[in-house]
Amino acid sequence: MKNYLRVSGLLIFLLAPFFGVRAIGQSFQDTLKVGVYESAPFVIFTEDQSMQGVSVWLWEQIKKDLSLPYKLVSYSSEQPLKALLNDLETGKIDLAINPITITSERNHQINFTYPFYVGNLTIAEKKGSKIGSIVTVLKAIFSIRLLYLVLMLFALVLIFGFLIWLVEKQNNHFERGKKGLVSSFWWSAVTMTTVGYGDKVPVSNLGRFIALVWMLCSLIIISIFTASITSSLTVHELTQGKHTLESYRSAKVGTVASSATEGFLQRNFFRDIHAYPEFISGLKELENNHLDYFVYDEPWLDYQLNNNAEFASLRLLPMRFNVQLYAMPMAKTLSKDIRDQISTALLELTESHDWELLLDEYQLKEY
Repeated sequence: MKNYLRVSGLLIFLLAPFFGVRAIGQSFQDTLKVGVYESAPFVIFTEDQSMQGVSVWLWEQIKKDLSLPYKLVSYSSEQPLKALLNDLETGKIDLAINPITITSERNHQINFTYPFYVGNLTIAEKKGSKIGSIVTVLKAIFSIRLLYLVLMLFALVLIFGFLIWLVEKQNNHFERGKKGLVSSFWWSAVTMTTVGYGDKVPVSNLGRFIALVWMLCSLIIISIFTASITSSLTVHELTQGKHTLESYRSAKVGTVASSATEGFLQRNFFRDIHAYPEFISGLKELENNHLDYFVYDEPWLDYQLNNNAEFASLRLLPMRFNVQLYAMPMAKTLSKDIRDQISTALLELTESHDWELLLDEYQLKEY
C-alpha cells in the first residue's frame, strides 16, 4: 500500500508540469480574437477611440454571457471586408461583430450565427437640379410626334388662310396682294385658337363654308395636340416612377468589392460594375458624377444619406430587392459550444424590447 502511494505521488509530481502547460495553453487559445471594422450604423468609431452602434451593443450584451476573455482586432485596411473574411476563413480571427450577409458560398468557408437582422439592397443616385428637371420635362413634351403635329398645324393654318384669301380677296374685308395674304393667315390662326377677334370675317357663301370646315378641323386638331402633350407628361411620370433592375443593367454602377451585392450584380448581368474598397468611397464617386448609380445594402446607404451632410445631394430610389440575412460570421475552427452560446444570446436579444428601441435609435427598419 505504501509503495502504491509512493508511485502515485511520483506520477503526480512528474506529470504536474505537463498539466500546467496544458492549462496555460488552453487559456491562451480560449482568448477570442474578435474582428471589427467601421461600418455605420452597426459599428461606429467615435473620436475618443471608443465604439458604438447596433452590433457593438449586441456584442456588449453577448460577452457578459461568455466566460472567455477576448481581444478586438480592428481592420482599417483598404478593403476591410475582404481582409476580415480572409482571416475568418484561415482562422486568424475567431469571429466578427460586423453583420455579414449569409450566402451559400460564404457558408462553405465560414460559419454564421442565427440571422439577427433582415434587410435588402437598394440603389442610390444623385439628385437632379431644378433646371435639369425642367429640361427633362421639356424633352418629354417636345417629342418627334409633337413636332409633326406642330408642323401639320402650321401647314393647315397656311392652307386655309390661303383659301380664304383666294375666295375673299375681291371683297373689302381682305386686301389684295401680300398685305391681304398676311391678313388671311392671321384670320386662320385666330379662328383655330377660337379667339376670333371679328376684325376679319368671310362674307361669301364659299368663304363661310371654308371657315366652317376650318373651325371643325381646328377643334379636332387642338384636341389631338392637347392629348399628345398630356400623354407625354403622363408617360414621363410613369417612367420616372417605374424602377426595375432591367432599367439599370447598362448603367455605370458602383458597389463594394467582395460583397454579396457585387455577386448579385454579376449574376444578374450588369454590364458596367465598378467595385470599391468600402461603400463611402463609392458614394463619393457617385457624388462626383463618376457613377450613374451605387447599389448596396439599404441600412448602410440610408444611414449615410440621412446623417452625412457630405451626401446631401444623393437620394435612394424607391425600390428594394434581394432580401439579405445578416449574421455575425465565425471561423470554422471556433468550438460549437461557443457558437451555440453566441447564437442563443443573439436570439434572446433580438426578441427583447431593447432591440426594438435600438433599431429606432439608429433609424433602422427591417424588411
